[in-house]
Amino acid sequence: MRFFDSLRRMFGGERTAAGQEGDVHALDREDDPRGGVQDPEYRHAGPTDVVETGGVAMSGPAGAPQEMTTPEERRQADRTES
Repeated sequence: MRFFDSLRRMFGGERTAAGQEGDVHALDREDDPRGGVQDPEYRHAGPTDVVETGGVAMSGPAGAPQEMTTPEERRQADRTES
């Protein structure tokens, strides 16, 4: 079965992640922000932002919200809160 799947892809079948060969738009799907190239608004959103793209609302990329304090200041604040 794999052999025939390989032939189908070789001769114009659907592109897969393994076969994108440097084409960043090979996995793009219309109105689907999850596949292919991410929307610039999503890429630059903060982790707590809500981004709406193509009728789909989603939270920004994961990560800790950026704070204007140093790690040592946060540790000290954590110790004093207890």
